[in-house]
Amino acid sequence: MATFCLIHGNWHDGSCWEPLIDRLQARDHDSLAPDLPFGDPKASYADRAHPAFEALEGVPDPVVIVGHSIGSAEAALIAATRPSSLLVYLCPRLDAFPAPPGAPNVFREGFPFPPSRPDKTRVWDADAAIDAMYRRLPPETAREFAERLHPGAPAAGDYPLREHPDVPTVLVYATDDEFFEPAWERFIARELLGVDPIEIPGGHFPMLENPDALAELFDRLAREHEKLPSS
Repeated sequence: MATFCLIHGNWHDGSCWEPLIDRLQARDHDSLAPDLPFGDPKASYADRAHPAFEALEGVPDPVVIVGHSIGSAEAALIAATRPSSLLVYLCPRLDAFPAPPGAPNVFREGFPFPPSRPDKTRVWDADAAIDAMYRRLPPETAREFAERLHPGAPAAGDYPLREHPDVPTVLVYATDDEFFEPAWERFIARELLGVDPIEIPGGHFPMLENPDALAELFDRLAREHEKLPSS
């Protein structure tokens, strides 16, 4: 079966994938969820992707690389070195590549990002994070993940890829994503990637909100990519 390399987004770490990993394992898939240094303002894109490259050393194909949110940039870097992989963008930012003309607004109007500090990092207050990002989660789960959050920072330096890697690519977006406008996700899927997006219900963290449905979708995508029989 496939190995999933799960790339988290800003402020988070690999633990955000734990509910999904359990369900992928039940479908006979392996998973890697490295912690990327998104909180280091001195880290380049390559630095940020390095833990994922290390985790994938010696891992045979088939590999499914999943980039969540701002982790879409690092996911594309990894996929560029594994042309037989399947690249899945989950609620992606996709800001590493220039947007085609006519792109709609990226962010939901009024999303309450934490202020940028002098070192360029942004840090969430736990209560503010729960209100902004985790309102669809059970209160105890929301509190648990809000208290795990790390500082986040933009990558240092320019993005290494001049164009999107030529690999099979899927974009999955959520109807009620707290961060990104669905119109942006649909536009960038069709105009930048040349694919029809897959819409799923819920918010920005489907791996926490509905890991069963996400595991079923990812299992199907992996099997279609490798033309494997259904489980």
